[in-house]
Amino acid sequence: MPGACAKHAASAAALFVADGYRAWLSPSAVAKAARLARAAAPLETGGMLLGQVVDGEAHILAVTGPGRKVRLARYTFESDRVRDNRLVRRVWPRLRYLGDWHTHPGGRPVLSAMDLASIRETLTQETPALLELLLAGPPGMDFFEAALFTVVLGEDTPRRMTGGGA
Repeated sequence: MPGACAKHAASAAALFVADGYRAWLSPSAVAKAARLARAAAPLETGGMLLGQVVDGEAHILAVTGPGRKVRLARYTFESDRVRDNRLVRRVWPRLRYLGDWHTHPGGRPVLSAMDLASIRETLTQETPALLELLLAGPPGMDFFEAALFTVVLGEDTPRRMTGGGA
């Protein structure tokens, strides 16, 4: 029963909203992303957001790491898409791809033009909206601010989701 799992996980999750879009972010997903961010700092890193959609709300239950063939750099990273696609096929239908996450060590929690271009390349008619979790903090990523965005096919501006409370 996929819906029951997501509802249970959401009870400790943070709710983010923007113009009718609602997403629940699991604390364990954020904790894993933070560990990966500190391990890669001061380079950018990232991965995928995986979860379920229940009653029109996204439930981010897990994040993946960047994979072995990732290319990390100070202001960008290139994920291992072959591995990512294989992983999504393996966990589907239990979890589905909801978007991506990445870091801005020494930067602000704002999507760059390069970030937006990369996200828009992923949008399709089958996947017309994606989430993007951004962790930004000092170069060592000892602490961070988490910002969640939704990007919709055909819209010029991403929507920064507000909230973070349960």
